[in-house]
Amino acid sequence: MTTQLQLRRQGAGMSQSELARKAEISVRTLQSLEVGARNIDKVSVLTALKLARALDCSIEDILDWSE
Repeated sequence: MTTQLQLRRQGAGMSQSELARKAEISVRTLQSLEVGARNIDKVSVLTALKLARALDCSIEDILDWSE
């Protein structure tokens, strides 16, 4: 399953290491979020904000909300 976070990262042309460094989170955390082992909708607001800022998008753009 491809997550919105993974699609955004790939669209930005970043590796997982690059995004993790830019967002100031661990690569392991990013990997867990991208493979769905951790639910991005349940991460801290600070982590979501760091990822969104690093990807130059809104938090909503990286969440996997189902309608």
